[in-house]
Amino acid sequence: MATSCTSKQRGMAALVAATVSGGFIAGAGLWSAPPAEATCLSAFGIGNSASCSSTLFGVAFALGQGAEAHAEGFFGASFAIGDSASATTSDAFTLASAVGRNSSAEARGLGGLGLSLFGDDNHVVAGGSGSVLTIATNWFGSGNSVTVQAGGLWNRAGNYGGRDNAVTTQGSRFNHSRSIFGSNNVVSTTGGYGNAAQNAFGNGNDVIQTGGTYNLAKNFFGNDNPVQIDGGYANFARNRFGDRNQLTIVGGNRNLASNIIGTDNQVDVAGGLFNRARNAGGSDNELSAGGVNSRFNFVYNVGGGGNTVDAGGPGSFNAGFNVLGSDNTVKAGPGPFALAGTLFQDGRSVTKSGPGIAINNIRIGGASTVRQRGDSESTARADSVRPARKATVERVGKKQRNEERSARRTKASSNSDGE
Repeated sequence: MATSCTSKQRGMAALVAATVSGGFIAGAGLWSAPPAEATCLSAFGIGNSASCSSTLFGVAFALGQGAEAHAEGFFGASFAIGDSASATTSDAFTLASAVGRNSSAEARGLGGLGLSLFGDDNHVVAGGSGSVLTIATNWFGSGNSVTVQAGGLWNRAGNYGGRDNAVTTQGSRFNHSRSIFGSNNVVSTTGGYGNAAQNAFGNGNDVIQTGGTYNLAKNFFGNDNPVQIDGGYANFARNRFGDRNQLTIVGGNRNLASNIIGTDNQVDVAGGLFNRARNAGGSDNELSAGGVNSRFNFVYNVGGGGNTVDAGGPGSFNAGFNVLGSDNTVKAGPGPFALAGTLFQDGRSVTKSGPGIAINNIRIGGASTVRQRGDSESTARADSVRPARKATVERVGKKQRNEERSARRTKASSNSDGE
């Protein structure tokens, strides 16, 4: 009897232990830890896999779910850290490193360096077939694209912070594109030699340099500013502060288009040699200098709004300016040596086409036109109905005859009184 009770107690204990252990097993299945991060390493062709691969002289390392690193070619190294990050090298003496979720870095050609360091969803490509010594880098920020395209020598592209920026350098030699902070900017240098395009701060700016030699297109602060240079030699287009200002240089040599502060201003140089167009402050001003075969033309605007200032065209050695006035039109040229301007005036139109000076109502040398804006039609109508003035000799003779007639009348009147 005692033995039977003891057997029953042992059976119950076994059942309880089985139940408890089953519960723990089930709980462990429901609350299991997430799978460990994928890590792979391939060095000198050893340890190749779908995620990591290398050649005899390469090293590839990947850390993160879905991360991949591939070092192809001769003396290449690839490092990818972050979920779905990827790094790839090819050709010779290349390094690619991607740090950040969904970020990628590629380095190709001879001596290519592609770095995407920190931030997510960035895409960096350094060089391609035929490229030599190319550098493409992204530091921080997210959604940025930095590319140095195939071909060329010592071309560079860099982005530092910000979001959704597109920075591109393409072809030729010694070209450089760079964006520093800000978002939604497009910075591009295409072709040519020793050219640069730069944006520092601000959003939505388009800074584009195309062809030519030693040209620089630059924006510093401000939003939605398009700054562009097309060809030429040693041209400089620059916007500092202000929004929606447009600066353009088309060809020519050593030309300058510059804006500082202000809104919705347009500053253009249409080729030629050593032409200058500068705007300082104000809004809705339009400045234009130079032209084909033109030289040493200058236009300046300081403050005010709605002004149009032009100098040059096909001519040379001309200058036009406006200072603290609004709705003025100033044109100097083709010259040469034509100076036209307005000072502290509103609504004036001042034109000087040949040598000389026309400032407000002051005119020195040659023919010039100074009138209130909008007066041209009324002036033309008045001129059409106004009789031509008679010659000076004729006017003097008529005056003398009138005086003689008046004297005779006075004498006749005196004689009649005496009678």
